[in-house]
Amino acid sequence: PYLGRQQTLRTLITRPSTEYDKLQSAALETRRRLGIGEQAVLGYESLIGEFRNSGAVLMPVMWGAKQRHENAVHIRLPKEDVTFILLNLDTRLEDFKFWMAHELAHIYTPDLAGTEEGEDYADAFAGALLFPEPCVEACYPAISRKSNEQSVIKTLFNCAREHFISINTIYRQVQDFARARRLPALKIAENKLHATRNYFSGPLISEVLFDPLPPAPDVYIAACKHQFQSDFFIAIKKMLRERDTGSSYVQQILDISIHDAKSLYEELRH
Repeated sequence: PYLGRQQTLRTLITRPSTEYDKLQSAALETRRRLGIGEQAVLGYESLIGEFRNSGAVLMPVMWGAKQRHENAVHIRLPKEDVTFILLNLDTRLEDFKFWMAHELAHIYTPDLAGTEEGEDYADAFAGALLFPEPCVEACYPAISRKSNEQSVIKTLFNCAREHFISINTIYRQVQDFARARRLPALKIAENKLHATRNYFSGPLISEVLFDPLPPAPDVYIAACKHQFQSDFFIAIKKMLRERDTGSSYVQQILDISIHDAKSLYEELRH
C-alpha cells in the first residue's frame, strides 16, 4: 500500500515461444518500443523505464560476487499485482545487462513464473534482445570467413566488446542464427570460449555508479530513486515512519548484513 498507484496497462507476450523467428520478432518489437535501433548497443539504462511501465519495482542491492541466478531475484505477488526485482549491483556490466533482460522477460510472461519453461524463455529472450538477428547478420560474414578457431574467437570477442555483452551471448546467438538459416555453425571448443570470456569483463555496476565504494546510505538511496526510477525506498520510508518497524525488517527484505541494515534504517528514519 505504500508504493502508490502502479501501472495497470502493461506489455505482455501472450504466446511466448523459443522458436527462432517468433523470439526474434518479440526482441525486435521490444527494441522498437524502447526506441533502440536493430543493430544499436543496448544499454541497461534503456531497460529501466520498461520495468516501471510494467508494474515492477526495482530493488538494487549490493551483495558482492554471486553465481548466475543469485544476481537477480524475481518476486511476484499475484494478489497485489506487484512484482519486485532485486538486482545485484556488484555484477559485471555485460552480466548485469543480461540479467535485466532476463528479468524483463519474466515481467512479460507472468503465466510462466516459477517454471523451467519460463527460465528457458527468459534466457532465450535476453540473448535475442541484446544481440538480435540484424546484429548477427552484420557480423556473420566476417566470422564465417575466418580460417581457424582462434580467429573466430577473436571476432566474437570484438563483437562482445563492441556491444558490452558476454562472448557467450554472442556465440549462442550466432549458433541459433546459423541453425535457423541453415548456415554452417561455428566449430569452437567451448572451454576456449569461456577462457576468452574470463579474460574480458566490464566494470561492476557498483563501480560505475559509486566512487568511493561502498557508498554512503544517502548516496545509495538516491541512486536507487533517480538512476533506477525506483519507489522502493520511498515506500519503505513511509512504512517505517507509520509502523515504527525496526532495522531487522530492512535486513530481511534486502538480505543484507545487520550493519548495513542499521545504516540504511537510520538514514530512512532521518
